[in-house]
Amino acid sequence: MNAYFVGIGGMGMSGIAKILHLAGGRIAGSDRALDGDYCKRLRALGIPIYPQDGTGLDRYLQEFGVKPDEAVVVKSTAVEDQVPDIVAARRLGLREIMRSDLLASLFNAKLGIAIAGTAGKTTTSGLAAWLLKFAGLEPTCAIGGVISGLDTNAFRGTGPHFVIEADESDGSIVKYRPYVALLTNISRDHKPLEELMALFATYLGHTDPAGAKVLCGDDPHIAELRKGLSGKVITYGCDPGNDVHPEKLVVAADHSTFAVGGVPFEIGLPGRHNVLNALGVIAIGRFLGLPLEEMAAALRAFPGMKRRFEKVGTAQGVTIIDDFAHNPAEIEAAIDTARRTSKRRFIVYQPHGFGPTRFTRQDLVKVFRSLRPDEFLYLDDIYYGGGTVEKDISSKDIVEEVRAGFPNVYYHGDRQRIVTDIVNQAQAGDMVLVMGARDINRICQEILDRL
Repeated sequence: MNAYFVGIGGMGMSGIAKILHLAGGRIAGSDRALDGDYCKRLRALGIPIYPQDGTGLDRYLQEFGVKPDEAVVVKSTAVEDQVPDIVAARRLGLREIMRSDLLASLFNAKLGIAIAGTAGKTTTSGLAAWLLKFAGLEPTCAIGGVISGLDTNAFRGTGPHFVIEADESDGSIVKYRPYVALLTNISRDHKPLEELMALFATYLGHTDPAGAKVLCGDDPHIAELRKGLSGKVITYGCDPGNDVHPEKLVVAADHSTFAVGGVPFEIGLPGRHNVLNALGVIAIGRFLGLPLEEMAAALRAFPGMKRRFEKVGTAQGVTIIDDFAHNPAEIEAAIDTARRTSKRRFIVYQPHGFGPTRFTRQDLVKVFRSLRPDEFLYLDDIYYGGGTVEKDISSKDIVEEVRAGFPNVYYHGDRQRIVTDIVNQAQAGDMVLVMGARDINRICQEILDRL
């Protein structure tokens, strides 16, 4: 397939572009942030990336010798009609396809393993892809985070399996026809709970009859969904009533140990939520016929995911953590994990867009009001990625609402003031937890250097 990706520097877009490029397609794209990490990674593979000003498509067709009817333009829901490259595509008569439709067509042609849920998708999908690769099954993978040991979020394998992170935020999750459908948990994020329940029910209902639905049995909302399911269902969780559950579980500061079926496991990931992620992947492996001993070796070797409670460094006894958490459930899990290994916590959060922040506002306020006296919260400005959006909410609004129940909350409107405050106050034994799905992690290294 020949394809031109508008917004190629996004994580989801870049992964598909890489897979198609490795398959021999003539691939190029455009982006507004040409110096972004994923743009750099794609250029290193030889994929041309142009400014998003409407000139790239003509250059792509000319440089690759491709005719307009021999290529497609790939876009996401974030790309609006007035974007110059879309205007150019329509002038040239190129067919347009949504990113989710393209991914679904690639995924549905394979033995697909889809990982869905409100939180934990990225780590679980990374673990699943790592396990299959470790076992020699050579999967294809397109997920929402970089696997540290492989330094990529996507690769093309020669085996029959395709591991993806199935996103519910735009409703595209219903397009997939998985061989194995895993569901981590359900909580209100992006959409009302009732709508999410319906989406996840449809997703599970699309599972191949010869395949399996792998469900976290500890989640009460998933337990409700399970009542209406048919076919093979495998449950996992810490409760001993689940099909896959841990024996002799020990959750330590930076790792966890447990046994499954008498076989000892150790994962170098902190927190009980990561135990659940690992158990879900073990359930997948069991269904695929992998020996427990081989899975234990794979999970022991798993190097983790970048920006998932990733330790940036320690200076003057202060540890800096970068975490991708961007919804209330993930934020709560990250803070709970941080509490296990620190005296005090300086928490920085960058809200994830005006729409998501507006929708989860009360849930965010509830989480932040539950912070402890030995914790300090700083809110960065709400991330704005461009386009048409209603800016009727601000981080200052959220801070004022949180302060009614938690006094140690601050909005400066200036990242340098956040950095300075933390550097001046942090002491040995403290932790700086920087959370958000966008660019707030840029301050991590600066805090470390100034300490």
